[in-house]
Amino acid sequence: MWLRTVVLIAVMAAGCAGRGARDAIPGRAGVADFRAITVRGLDGAPLPLSRVLGARPTLVSFWAPWCEPCLREQPELERLSRAARACGGAVVGVAVGEGAPAVSAFARDNRLTFPEFTDDAFELADAMGQRRIPTSIVFDGAGRIAFTGGALADAAIEALSAVMPAGPDGTRCSLRAR
Repeated sequence: MWLRTVVLIAVMAAGCAGRGARDAIPGRAGVADFRAITVRGLDGAPLPLSRVLGARPTLVSFWAPWCEPCLREQPELERLSRAARACGGAVVGVAVGEGAPAVSAFARDNRLTFPEFTDDAFELADAMGQRRIPTSIVFDGAGRIAFTGGALADAAIEALSAVMPAGPDGTRCSLRAR
């Protein structure tokens, strides 16, 4: 019975792919798109995810300052942020379950320069079905999800590279460690 359920779920998910189903918020009447969910900047100002993403390829890292795997990936996220910025992309952090003071202190103490936001009530994380941290989600320049994975790994970096705009010579910017 469980195998039948798993197969049914997989078939349903495959059937929805490419129709915007990944962008809908299940069970959230009145909010048709997770990009409308707001996060808060470290100054406390609310900002919808669509404004956070802008029109550029972006890797969003869901994390928390008490999560050891999250802490270990911060230096690599900082390096990736610098490389992505030079290529027209971005890396942003979304700290879940934490307020701005804790996240701001962490970013300052660890000299993180990429934008950090808070989702202290888990609204965005819940809307996107994210219940584990760290999680890396790559968005293309149109705000569509191109990749979802756990802790920052080569697959996430490759996915971000793949959605970067091509340069004048037609090649994509390399986000690999130099």
